[in-house]
Amino acid sequence: MSMRDGRPAPTTSLFRQLAEQALARSAGAPLVAGNRVELLFDAAANFAAWLDAIARAEHSILVEMYLFADDDFGRRLRGALQDKARQGVRVYLLYDWLGCWREHYRGFFKPLQQAGAEVRVWQPPSFGKGFRLLGRDHRKLIVVDGHTAFIGGLCASSRWNDWRDTGLRLQGPLLDDAVTAFADSWLHAGDGALPAVATDHGSHGDVAARLIATTPATANLMRLDLLIAGFARRRLWLTDAYFMGTSTYLTALQQAARDGVDVRLLVPRASDIGWIATVSRTLYRPLLSAGVRVFEWDGTMIHAKTAVADSRWARIGSTNLNVSSWLANRELDLAIEDEALARQMEARFLHDLDHATEVVLSGQHLRPALKHARSARHRLPVRQQAVVGATAAARQALRIGDAVGAAVRGTRSVEQSEAASFLSIALTLLGLTLLLLLFPWLAALPLALLLGFAGISVLLRAATLYRRRWQKKQHPAAPARPDKPPPDDEVKP
Repeated sequence: MSMRDGRPAPTTSLFRQLAEQALARSAGAPLVAGNRVELLFDAAANFAAWLDAIARAEHSILVEMYLFADDDFGRRLRGALQDKARQGVRVYLLYDWLGCWREHYRGFFKPLQQAGAEVRVWQPPSFGKGFRLLGRDHRKLIVVDGHTAFIGGLCASSRWNDWRDTGLRLQGPLLDDAVTAFADSWLHAGDGALPAVATDHGSHGDVAARLIATTPATANLMRLDLLIAGFARRRLWLTDAYFMGTSTYLTALQQAARDGVDVRLLVPRASDIGWIATVSRTLYRPLLSAGVRVFEWDGTMIHAKTAVADSRWARIGSTNLNVSSWLANRELDLAIEDEALARQMEARFLHDLDHATEVVLSGQHLRPALKHARSARHRLPVRQQAVVGATAAARQALRIGDAVGAAVRGTRSVEQSEAASFLSIALTLLGLTLLLLLFPWLAALPLALLLGFAGISVLLRAATLYRRRWQKKQHPAAPARPDKPPPDDEVKP
């Protein structure tokens, strides 16, 4: 054993034990071996695999989906689930109200219920429970017969036909964790627990992985992402759809790059939320200055949420690199420790860079600029931008607040390279200010409706508590009967 400063140096095995302990505690999930993982890229591969597995289902189908759209693929998937429910397969669907509010109010899921499926919705607004906008169920999970699970960033919508995204098929001991994650969401979304679902937790391969089921305020994946940024020695390649890293995470990426790690970030150029890319660009300069390489996807939209480090570790799932995913939502990700799969992810990342444009520092003030002239920009159809943007705007509120707040508080410098993006934000805020000054009712009406809704919700809650208290007084609980009669000397004559 070598010596340093007169003390024994830790052995390699000790470092590995400490690293494993740190990863397990950060992720809140143990490393489980014996799994089989198949990477599925884009809608064609993922949707075909979903439908094929559902068609083969014999016992149960669990679906936890943030967005389940009333479009061609959404109706096709709904029809497949209806068919299995009619055949006697137990079908359980949990969808998020914010992601499916149009379908929710149009009765899109009623045919499923009529076919025998059980359907629950995550946090719909109600007078009894209030209007809870934050804390969404952002997971994308399908479990078939307790044998096969699908996890990734894809939702049930034809919109993904033109988007770049990544998912996977999972088999093995981690199916226990997948069913447990669904059961927890199911319980919190309604009355009654999920009936027992048998799982095939036998060994199906040699992949070791962690299934990380994030719930609000746990920050498991945030801690893991920070740890991986610190552990990476050679490379850390990230793909993210709505990048709004906190100052702590940005610092971790900068320090890794300064230490010689090849840190690369691939983000959308054209987003389904038109203004999100502008705000994300306000974060480029400090990353570029530290040596992080930033690329913008040239296609319609890249929606993948993946990471790969040192050809040994990879993450795939629903979590974006922003506050809402890390701290507020229910998310589901698979962290894989397998060299073969990590190399597949690296190869795909390099392939994606062939369809992206690098952003570099240039000019006297080191302004972020495109390294090469970009081809004609692909835009989402106008109607789709309007429909999608309205729904997605709410879940981006925390991300915008984090970026703008950083500038206002002065927690990081606002340099010339960020001027254009911050000018756009400033003009938007000033325009809204002027609009509200000219038409105060635009602010007063929504506020009055929100306060009225909240007031009625609290009033109903109070009435419910008073009613329960009154019922207890009217029907007091009977005293517990003793197990045996009292002794003779205690019996009154």
